[in-house]
This record gives sequence, C-alpha cells and structure tokens, in this order.
Amino acid sequence: MNNFPSMDLYATRMTKVICLVFVLISGGGLLFFRDSNSAVFSLGAAISCASNILKVYWLKNTVARATALDASMGSNFVRGQGMLRMFFTLAILVGAGFLSQMEALGMPFLVGAILGLLSMPLAGYSMGFFARADYMNNTESNKGADTDV
Repeated sequence: MNNFPSMDLYATRMTKVICLVFVLISGGGLLFFRDSNSAVFSLGAAISCASNILKVYWLKNTVARATALDASMGSNFVRGQGMLRMFFTLAILVGAGFLSQMEALGMPFLVGAILGLLSMPLAGYSMGFFARADYMNNTESNKGADTDV
C-alpha cells in the first residue's frame, strides 16, 4: 500500500516553491536596481517562472502517461518528453535573448529570465525535504499499526 502523496500534491508544492522563488528574485531585483529596470527584471523572471510551472504540470502528465505504458515504451516516452522540455527551456532562453536586444528591455530582462529558470531545480531539490517529512509522518502514524500478515 502506497502511503505517499500523489503527483498532484507534489506538482502543487513545486508550483508554490517556484512562486516563492519568483517573489525572492523580484525582491532582489527591487533591492539591486531601484529604478524602472527592476520591473523589466521581474518581467523576465515572471516569464521563466511561468514556463517552469508549465513544465511541472507537463512532467506530471508525462509520469501519469508513462505509468500506463509497459517498461520500455514508458522509458522511451519519458526520455522523449524530457528532451522536449529541454528544447522548451532553450526556446525560452533564446526568446529572452532576442527580447533583451530591444531597447526597452535590455540586459535586466535576460538576467531575470536566467535566474527565473533556476526556480525549477530549486523546487525539485526542495521536494526531497518534503518527501523526507512525508516519510517520517507516515512511519510515525503507522508505528502502532499491526504489521503481521
């Protein structure tokens, strides 16, 4: 019996962590720039954080579909979807690079977009702490349960 949270809960947690990282990045932009460039910096971070949220739910759907397939087909499906997510990230970076060439946006937009893309690995790393806490809660709640079969 699986006592661990569903993928929906993990996707929700990752989305919350990505939003928290966006708030921290935007706050850092306000402290660093202190002018109109902070809004441009936050715009770049917002676009890349939004793309990371899309990738989280894309990953959730990938896992749901891959578990319905047999092992080799599921493995190939996950690899293909991983490559598509990488190309999506590349497209976000290239788009941010082209948009940063516009006079109104400039370099703060690109820096914000790059820092915003770092929210996905941070959210993934934080899931290890959540998983450990979930495991500890499940083992403590099952301590007095009858385990004899």
